[in-house]
Amino acid sequence: MTAIIANFARLPDNNLKHMLGAVHMELDRQLNCKYCQSPSDGAEYCCEACKVLDTQVGPLNLAEANPFAYLDEPQFKALYKQDESKDYDYLIFAEGMHCSSCVHLLEKLPEFCPGILEARANFGQSTIAVKLSKDASLAKAVQSIAELGYTPKILSPEDNIQEKYKEENRTFLKRIAVAGFCAGNIMLFTIPIYAGLEGSWAHVFNAVGLALFLPILFYSAIPFYQGSVNALKFRMMNVDLPITIAMLSGFVFSTWNFIQKQDGIYYDSTASFLFLILSARYLLKRVQQNYLAPARMQTYFKDQTYERIEDSHTSLVPWNQIKMGDRILLKQGQTLPTDCELLSEQATVDLSLFNGESLPQVYSAGMTLLGGTQLLSESVTVRAVSHFEQSQIGKLFTDLDQKSYQKSDFVSLTDRLSQRLIAVVFGLAAVFAILYSFVNPFEAFQRALALIVVACPCALAFGSPLTLGLAVKKAQRLGILMKSANTFEKILNLKNVFFDKTGTLTEGNLTLVKSTPEALPVSVQQIVLALEAHSHHPVAFAIRKAWSHLPAAKNVSDVQEILGQGVRGYVGHDLYEVFPYNTALPGSQIAIEVLKNHRSLCQIFFADRMREDSEQIVKQLQARGLHTFLISGDKTFRAKDAAQRCNIPLQNAYGDLTPQAKFELIKNYSNTCMIGDGANDSLSLQNATVGIAVKGSVDLSLQHADIYFTRGGLQPLMDLFALTEKTRNVLARTLTVSLVYNCLGGAAALLGFINPMMAAILMPISSVLIVLTSLWGMR
Repeated sequence: MTAIIANFARLPDNNLKHMLGAVHMELDRQLNCKYCQSPSDGAEYCCEACKVLDTQVGPLNLAEANPFAYLDEPQFKALYKQDESKDYDYLIFAEGMHCSSCVHLLEKLPEFCPGILEARANFGQSTIAVKLSKDASLAKAVQSIAELGYTPKILSPEDNIQEKYKEENRTFLKRIAVAGFCAGNIMLFTIPIYAGLEGSWAHVFNAVGLALFLPILFYSAIPFYQGSVNALKFRMMNVDLPITIAMLSGFVFSTWNFIQKQDGIYYDSTASFLFLILSARYLLKRVQQNYLAPARMQTYFKDQTYERIEDSHTSLVPWNQIKMGDRILLKQGQTLPTDCELLSEQATVDLSLFNGESLPQVYSAGMTLLGGTQLLSESVTVRAVSHFEQSQIGKLFTDLDQKSYQKSDFVSLTDRLSQRLIAVVFGLAAVFAILYSFVNPFEAFQRALALIVVACPCALAFGSPLTLGLAVKKAQRLGILMKSANTFEKILNLKNVFFDKTGTLTEGNLTLVKSTPEALPVSVQQIVLALEAHSHHPVAFAIRKAWSHLPAAKNVSDVQEILGQGVRGYVGHDLYEVFPYNTALPGSQIAIEVLKNHRSLCQIFFADRMREDSEQIVKQLQARGLHTFLISGDKTFRAKDAAQRCNIPLQNAYGDLTPQAKFELIKNYSNTCMIGDGANDSLSLQNATVGIAVKGSVDLSLQHADIYFTRGGLQPLMDLFALTEKTRNVLARTLTVSLVYNCLGGAAALLGFINPMMAAILMPISSVLIVLTSLWGMR
């Protein structure tokens, strides 16, 4: 049996094209790449690499032993080397990855391919992130993937994985089309036999059925052979093995009866069996591509173009072709794809992606606008200061993409369970076939085959990653960015929730409420505006917003911002300083003092309001049995006041805490959740069981926190708890449905209520049922 499978697996797809005739050869020549002869859908080259090699290196001369030898050329390695910000070297699309067993096998690449330090497979994207040693051969790494039966296609940083999906889907559809055409015609020739046709005509019709079955055997079923060879070679179970055994057994059994001119020819049911399974697998593949692939910049900025200013004219450029130093005319409503310096005098922008707040912020000339910032005011001119992959939003997508290669604990559990279930099914089928063969050998084979098919745990292996992938995608729609699906399990076990005050329980957007004296001289306001012109401190934003009708003073020089203290600068020989005004103030008010040559000119007061939903959210958490705490670096009396207003027990409110003190406090509790600023609370966020950032730089926050809220307010916190509970329930439901189906289906097969044909129909139905259960549950 192993030898038969291995021989089938070695058959290249081109054999079928030769069988179909010379017309196809000419068609292939027109549709193939000019350089490497791979399919290119009519384009001159299949990829940018082939274009570079053909125009700069010359004709392709590959070693027969390794068709990927050219990958070790320096210019090719450089073309496909991933950005240094990523923790892997190369990204490879593996066509043919269709279940958790494929992921398990591909992640064992370092064990049998020297030079590969790490291989992480992403089931949702059908990709492998590979990390190589310094002197490792990229060609050998790619060849190792090909030898496992997959079709590897190395991806450059600019490649769009959606195009690879289309190529894979076209190949899959061809196999389904061949299987469907042949199965349908076999059925047409089998109907007269079922109706009572006998003799020589019945034998002729069976011969036609045999001929029509061969394309299925030698073309449509190739992926199953490849997966089965891998299972046997590496002594592991996968879902392809029982399918292959069932199909080959049906073919051998039917062909033997055909030769002997006996009854019991099942080309029709075996062909239909393969067609149904291929169709179900294609359905699962499309669901995988649509729901399990993480968010990418290509989809976030899809089809957006920008006006690049070139001397006296402008030209439209796609978002991913903006280079460092380019001047861009940003129009109202557009979103920046990369970090830029503001060249115009002033701009009002929406920073909700970065701080979760919908309130607009005012930026002055010379300040840096982060990628992902939306312009609310009239058109402005900006200069790109980074490429999009080095921008804040680029780092965000890179980080989320890397985290997608981490497998959750629940998925790992179901992977192990599916492996053991396959072993149990095979063992039970073998024991039953041996024992029942003494009663009825034919019936023993039929029932054992039906058991292998109906109890194949495809749905079990697919259901868990699908549900978790849908949950992460739904979280993104709710304004919740998650680094890993593992966080769901941690949230279920939380007992203590710690809140930072400023920007978490309060809005974090200061409003200028008064000044002393009440009527400030315009000249003083303009000097303060000039001093705060380039600051990102909340006080600076509040001042620029309150006095936006005034121009900043032009004669201020040597401006210096002192971190944690304030700003200072000179007007002529006079020193002007803006420092915190240290005095007890009611509620959440804060104040600054303006000094001229160390003498007080005025005090300016600001208010930071409590979020409207703070008290309600705290009460809902307490109703869930969670203990709530408030920890702040602000004065203790302000922390106590804020705690009282949002219903946090006063004994759980702590003020005057340094970042280290916050960390030490949290460390004394178990199953903790810290909710705070992604930058200032990074130590606490990183060491809590679950860290949630609601404010601060999004890429910096996700370096330390598990979750980032892109939506304002604290309502996303309750949405997160609700989504976690829903995800747990759907996971339990899909696991239960899959196990109950396998138990009932296996029992029915052994008792003779299900034949192999019925099993082939039930197998894809079970997978579709699991998909619908997940989609309906996570809607």
